[in-house]
Amino acid sequence: MDKCEYLIVGNGITGLAAAREIRKNDETGSITMVSSEPYLTYYRVKLTEYLSKDFQDEELLVNKEKWYEDKNINVIVNKIVEEIDTEGNKIKIDDGSEIQYNKLLLAMGSRPFIPPIAGKYKNGVLALRTLKDLRYIQNYFSNCQTITIIGGGLLGLEAAYSVKKLNKKVNIIQSSPYLLNRQLDEEISRKLEKKLREAGFNLYLNSQAEEILGEERANGIKLNGDRIVSTDAVLVSSGVRSNLDLVRDTKIEHDRGVKVDKYLKTNIDNIYAAGDVAEVEGVVLGLWSAGNEQGKIAGQNMTGGTKEYTSPKPYTNLQIGDISLFSAGDVKNFDKVYEYKEGSEIHHKLFTTDGKITGAILFGDISEMNSLRKAVLENMDADIYLKDGIAFR
Repeated sequence: MDKCEYLIVGNGITGLAAAREIRKNDETGSITMVSSEPYLTYYRVKLTEYLSKDFQDEELLVNKEKWYEDKNINVIVNKIVEEIDTEGNKIKIDDGSEIQYNKLLLAMGSRPFIPPIAGKYKNGVLALRTLKDLRYIQNYFSNCQTITIIGGGLLGLEAAYSVKKLNKKVNIIQSSPYLLNRQLDEEISRKLEKKLREAGFNLYLNSQAEEILGEERANGIKLNGDRIVSTDAVLVSSGVRSNLDLVRDTKIEHDRGVKVDKYLKTNIDNIYAAGDVAEVEGVVLGLWSAGNEQGKIAGQNMTGGTKEYTSPKPYTNLQIGDISLFSAGDVKNFDKVYEYKEGSEIHHKLFTTDGKITGAILFGDISEMNSLRKAVLENMDADIYLKDGIAFR
């Protein structure tokens, strides 16, 4: 049986960040990473962008193979962890081998969520989560003229833009009355909607996909109100769900994700969880940036640290074509709003409560997004920001 000091299940950005931090704090302890994918860690956040590109797999890798060799990190790819023995401190892999560990990090990530739509198992109903998915989708889309995106969130809009660059007709179906309804107010969202329509996107707002039409292959979508949208393929972008199969029959506590404390430790003393699979204070964030930060903290604490994880305030940055927008903090609950407009192309809003900045939206010109994000994170006095900042002048 193989043995290691630190075992990481998963090699997404969370697992990589943890391995990097472990090696920084422990130069000699053995590190093994096990991944079900056949690739080294790659930039998952770039997958939607690469829908419209001709590329080599290596372009997406965070680090080349030599980096792992130099750091003395053992990576086992294309293997599935089938079982965790929390009492024997070991895992079983699908090839029958076992690995014993002293410390274990669960970083299995997540999988796409496809809503319970009738006909969702037809050919041409697709979701993008892995590099393998990307290759398959690119090939499938090559024979399609019209693509429909179900989900008008950030990733859905980015995917829609990439598909449009393939000279395809693109439909976007969104269940809420307006786009990015959590990140934007309705006024600025309507400006985003106008720009997207002008760019040639067909938007179906306040709409629910009830059935995927077609025999074996999708050729249309039935919406609420008996409306029919013709399409050659469907790309679903409706969020993710934590990969929990590995822990279901163990003593590791889980709900929406693997439950962890502020140190990212599970209820089992030598087992940690981070990234899309971790539930912190009842929340699974499912964000690349959060996974990276949690991986760092888990890695530090696995080597004896006591660093606490604090959930970040949300922010959004969308840049597609000539559309640029930024949103940070809470833009729904406020007692005062400051605005700056320059023609129809630039619109900024600052949201405050009791004189403190709690949220902000930049549309058109987002050059001040870093200073505004800092202002939101620090709950800066609005008077101070408005005196020095230039986004509202």
